[in-house]
Amino acid sequence: MDTRSKNSRFTLPALLALVVSVALLVLVMADIYRNREHLQRDNYFQSESFNSEVRLFVELVKNVHVDFADYEHKTPEQKLGKAIVEQFQQDRNNAYQEIRQRYTDMHPDDAAAKKSEMIRELDKATAEWAEKFKQMVADKDAEYEERKNSLALRTPSFHYYVNDYKTGKIYSNSHTPTDAELSENARYVIRFPENSDQRYGDFADINRMYQLNQWSGTFFVPKIPDGYSQVHADAAYFDAKRDRLRGEVVLLIVTLLSTAFLCWFLHRNKGIEQPIVVKTLGLFRRIPLDIRILLLFPLGATYLAMIFSLRFFFLPVDVEHFFTLGFMSLFTAYWLLQVLEAWHMYQQPESLSQQWQRSLFARLKLVLRDSYAHKGLFFKSSLLFILTVGFGMSVALGLFSIAKGSEEFFVLSFLYGLFYLATVVPYIFRRLALMNRIMRGASEMSAGNMQATIEKISKGNLSDLAHSLNNIKLGLKHALEEQMKSERMKTELITNVSHDLKTPLTSIINYVDLLKRDNLSAEEIKSYVDVLDRKAGRLRVLIDDLFDAAKMSSGAVELHIEQVNVSALLNQAIAEFSEKIEQSSLKFRVQTEQPKIMAPLDGKKTWRVFENLIGNALKYSMPNTRVLIDLIEKQDEVVLTFKNVSAYEIDFDAQELFERFKRADQSRHTEGSGLGLAIAKSIVELQGGKLLLEIDGDYFKVTIVFRKSL
Repeated sequence: MDTRSKNSRFTLPALLALVVSVALLVLVMADIYRNREHLQRDNYFQSESFNSEVRLFVELVKNVHVDFADYEHKTPEQKLGKAIVEQFQQDRNNAYQEIRQRYTDMHPDDAAAKKSEMIRELDKATAEWAEKFKQMVADKDAEYEERKNSLALRTPSFHYYVNDYKTGKIYSNSHTPTDAELSENARYVIRFPENSDQRYGDFADINRMYQLNQWSGTFFVPKIPDGYSQVHADAAYFDAKRDRLRGEVVLLIVTLLSTAFLCWFLHRNKGIEQPIVVKTLGLFRRIPLDIRILLLFPLGATYLAMIFSLRFFFLPVDVEHFFTLGFMSLFTAYWLLQVLEAWHMYQQPESLSQQWQRSLFARLKLVLRDSYAHKGLFFKSSLLFILTVGFGMSVALGLFSIAKGSEEFFVLSFLYGLFYLATVVPYIFRRLALMNRIMRGASEMSAGNMQATIEKISKGNLSDLAHSLNNIKLGLKHALEEQMKSERMKTELITNVSHDLKTPLTSIINYVDLLKRDNLSAEEIKSYVDVLDRKAGRLRVLIDDLFDAAKMSSGAVELHIEQVNVSALLNQAIAEFSEKIEQSSLKFRVQTEQPKIMAPLDGKKTWRVFENLIGNALKYSMPNTRVLIDLIEKQDEVVLTFKNVSAYEIDFDAQELFERFKRADQSRHTEGSGLGLAIAKSIVELQGGKLLLEIDGDYFKVTIVFRKSL
């Protein structure tokens, strides 16, 4: 008792700890998933940013040592290259030619005067093109300096050794590295060309370039740079991020274990039944179910956006961490309530049905359905509403017309007001008077005055209402009379049914209690449901037979007598049971004296007799025995006999089997109501026949005698 009391004191803190633990678990999982690529060792050297650095450095090596080879010793024309110089000269000559052509096309009288101007323009163009050429060379020099400086700045990050087999030249900022030196001093190594490593898929174009130019190159990142290296700084950042994520993985495991422990502790101490949880769920259920469903999508999207965007794992720890964790805990508590409520509705579907009935959609649907149930009333109410709104608008229009001095609008408002007061208002008062009259009559009827009658109203919905209330009064009077007639039958049914209904009902109650237990396996639930299905079927058979027996005993059965071929009816009944007969170990032997033996009977009721007798034979006969059925015709009678060996010891008088709920299987292990023979006997006797029963030890014989004329 002390331990339980002590545990109950920790239940509320455990609930709060569970919410915080789940919130922290979600944040950890989101951050690990978002940065999952950083969990790999040397993940920086697999990143796109490092690949970009490698590409840039390889391109710089090619630019400085190949594209700008011996650049400082070249003439300006060599620096620009033959193609660029030729294009420059062609453009310059075209410009000169255009100037000369412009002066050549002038009139001869003007040519002498413009010659000096042409010379000045050509000199100016020459100076401009010379300046342009100098600028092109300067731009090329600046490009060379930029590439050379960029390569020099990256020297601490990369060491390289490139061998040009066509020219025999070596391009390097280091000596030829051996495999041992690379293993000892290099943090990352890449060689071109190379075909065996998948990582070269990212550098396929570089690999191809080295193959075509017959180059071989080794590029590596030293473990310790010679100076500042952005590559090493980025690698250190990635390593720190990896170390942080490894710590988060440990935190994830700890949080998972703590969450599992808290769930176990709360389950053991019934934390869900704590007042704070019950009250919170009560408040939560006040929100209509359809509103909660609609909020799932925007709130879910917001929650996911938050967990993947919130910044939580950073140092130092400050107020922002507690604010973020507290905010996430509140949001997480809401989702835990959603999960808890969903589980509750899964276990108790009736709760889902009840909450849906209280939803806004269901209530609105009910209001609309009830409002539109009677179209005439709906349209009349709508018309009254529209006319009343119109009256209010006409009053407002009248006041507006008075203020503005508009006679036309004032007359229109006055005429509508007269129409409303002359037609709508009297109609409303008449309907109210009629409604009061109906309410007085209904009040007298509810007080027990069965002589009260509501005065008939000529027409309309209220007339239908008054007529319905008068009919209800007549129906109540008739029901009271019928109730007295059925009291005896009810008393007899309740007395006889109490015993045989108790067993399946008790089983149903027991298995329902079993289904209420927690942690049932799917196989156990299925087996319990199967038992409930069988017991429910058993109750249905008992109830059906019970009502049939009650009708037979009271004589309240309507017979449809016609000439029936008893032989054909018997053979048809046997055929209906053919599948069950084949599944049993019994052998049925049926002998009919003639294929056509006629008798005045009710075919459906007689079919029920045959059905009950054949069913009894299948249920109560000893296995591997024969069931003998004989049908013979006499002068005034048709005689049908059923003979079989009982599987149960019959140590009581045979006539007791005709009593209700009496069975040969007194232990009641077989399925049956104990009413079959009683119902069959009643049907036969109602048709003027007899049903006789003989027992000799375990030998069982039923004889049915139908009269040929009634």
